[in-house]
Amino acid sequence: MEQTILTRLLELSVYSTAIFLIVWLFRIVFSKLLSPRLKYALWFLVVLRLCIPFTFESGLHLFMLPAQNAPALATAAPTNSNTAPQIVLPQDGEPVLDGGTVQPELQSDDAQNPIMTKPVQRLSWQQWLLIVWGTGFLAVLGGSIVLMVQLRIRLKRFGCEPGEKTLSLYEENKRQMQIRGKVPLLLMPDITSPALTVEPFPRLLLPDRLIFAANAESMAFAMAHELMHYKRRDYLVCLLLLLLRAVYWFHPVAWGLLHLMRLDMETACDSMVVARFDKERKLSYVNLLLALGEEASPFSLQRKIVSIEQAE
Repeated sequence: MEQTILTRLLELSVYSTAIFLIVWLFRIVFSKLLSPRLKYALWFLVVLRLCIPFTFESGLHLFMLPAQNAPALATAAPTNSNTAPQIVLPQDGEPVLDGGTVQPELQSDDAQNPIMTKPVQRLSWQQWLLIVWGTGFLAVLGGSIVLMVQLRIRLKRFGCEPGEKTLSLYEENKRQMQIRGKVPLLLMPDITSPALTVEPFPRLLLPDRLIFAANAESMAFAMAHELMHYKRRDYLVCLLLLLLRAVYWFHPVAWGLLHLMRLDMETACDSMVVARFDKERKLSYVNLLLALGEEASPFSLQRKIVSIEQAE
């Protein structure tokens, strides 16, 4: 059992690395020809390889971990079970016991063998590796859960509901984007950009400074971007990526995939939001991104602006 699990993890890690490199090189070579949404969709080839826990069976295996040596069974000299017990008769001239009968002396092999003690069972190296993997899985998954719980606590402490005008604008955006699901809207004082929480039932968060610094159009842009994430079910993709990162915590591809897919997720979302905008509104959208500074990295912000230009 341990050998099967470890072999599967090793095979999936190697296969996913090969697919990851192929996708990465393909995106670099054909970067100018691929749309932001297609660039994002290509990463799902790696996700599928990591999610499917089996490979097509064949006579040739890429890896096969050495099997644990089974303890050798103690062997004894073969005995004939049909042989009757040996009876030792008295020699001529020896007295017979009282009662006039000869008492047979049974010889047993058990009396000649020492008592067998059961050897102490020790964990194999495969079992130790499985314990290490399970510990890492629980640690990484537990860290993600702790962050979600901390965010929920922050939302309860600092989150507040917006006013009627903001809620009216929010509902209008939902209606235009044909979103019927319930996505609570909260204002947060300690965030710098809009966000959709990564949880089974997400919430849309807006910086409270937008209420005072942004006009109605900028507010609508910010809402539309996060609502597009909800419509595309990007929060479920993020949950899946967090789970895969916990399962393959030892594999660099799982960590790199989470980062790169989230970057492409943002650019794909932006391209879909501005797809129905005219050139003037696209420029206003870019100005909003620059004002909010949604990404800490200038390279990330440049990627988003390029995606908007490609949507024209």
